[in-house]
Amino acid sequence: MRSLENLFASRFLKARKSNKLLSFLSITSVVGVMLGVATLITVVSVMDGFTDSLKSKFLGANPHIVITRMDAQPLAEWRALIDNISKTKYVHSVAPLAIGQAMISKENTVSGVLVRGIDPEIEARSGLLESTIIRGSLAELNSDDMPTILIGKELMYSQGLIPGREITIISPTMTRGAFGIIPKMQKMKVVGYFDTGIYEHNRTLAYMNLTDAQNFFIMGDNVSAVTVTLSHPDKSSEVASQLQLSLNNGELTGATYWVRDWLSMNESLFAALKLEQYAMFVILTLIIVVASFNIVSMITVTVKDKRKDIAIIRAMGGSEKLIRKAFVRQGLIIGTAGTILGNILALIIALILMNFKIITLPKEIYNSDTIPITLSPEIFIIVTVCAVAITYIASIVPARMSAKTDPIEAIRND
Repeated sequence: MRSLENLFASRFLKARKSNKLLSFLSITSVVGVMLGVATLITVVSVMDGFTDSLKSKFLGANPHIVITRMDAQPLAEWRALIDNISKTKYVHSVAPLAIGQAMISKENTVSGVLVRGIDPEIEARSGLLESTIIRGSLAELNSDDMPTILIGKELMYSQGLIPGREITIISPTMTRGAFGIIPKMQKMKVVGYFDTGIYEHNRTLAYMNLTDAQNFFIMGDNVSAVTVTLSHPDKSSEVASQLQLSLNNGELTGATYWVRDWLSMNESLFAALKLEQYAMFVILTLIIVVASFNIVSMITVTVKDKRKDIAIIRAMGGSEKLIRKAFVRQGLIIGTAGTILGNILALIIALILMNFKIITLPKEIYNSDTIPITLSPEIFIIVTVCAVAITYIASIVPARMSAKTDPIEAIRND
């Protein structure tokens, strides 16, 4: 019975030479589904590309996991924490982090910055920060001559700084001097600048050696947090949950720790991006729904064109179910053909956008001069399933109408 359905469906697709409308509707049905599928895949792939690009920028400027004390006190036991965390699965490196607010002063200009004191050797092994440095290197933060600092690109431009220039960094921590209580100030040399691709980070972040930061913020041997870099960043939520349990239940130091991964710290942003993706998917799916109306029209016209053929099949013992399935199969053939062509067209468009600068983006805003695209097999599979399902549903109603054709009446009229 299955072979008969396919045979009738393929025969029904061939219109009479005099019926050019049916041929036109068949072509427009395929083209409509093709364009809908190609548009949906391309737009979702572009949105995935922007999301992945944003994630990579966040990972370049932020550790995968940050561990602090719940009471907001400095970590005196950070070495024991590092030894304990290093044994955890997926952990690539663990580093101490000293954080403090400060101001950078050059001549008559002042800018507020968030200073991060890091261990250059450990950060170099993780490779996250190193990959964002445009000029200079992490090794230069170990200078013995005078304290050094690494600043963001936007901060460098706004202050008119260049690598090698000396600046004054001012801490809100007060110190007692000969003239009373005054802010602590320190001369430092700019050894380079970085570009994370995120304006706020480039404008407000600065890095210095961990020891220099501890001395400048009068922290002693304490640190503000312990950061964790993973070999698989997508496992950050799983590892963070594991560390939250092990550190707080293991009675390592008696303190209570707050473990946050990079996804939870930026949850609202990525949730908004994901919601936008779902909204665009639903909206663009309507293109395929509209294209499916062409299939309804095509099958309806086919029923009228093949009225005599349907009557003969019914007179020879063909059931309503056979006729119905044949027309449903016809709609599926159109939908599948359009979907396959749409996948091919989307792949071609994606490859062109990835390899040729047809659309140029401002690099200072997007950190890329081409449209980022992420080609995911899941997107192709989901869109294909949705498109075929929509064309199947669109074929059911006219197929049922065709099955109710009265063979005697049809032969008499023809």
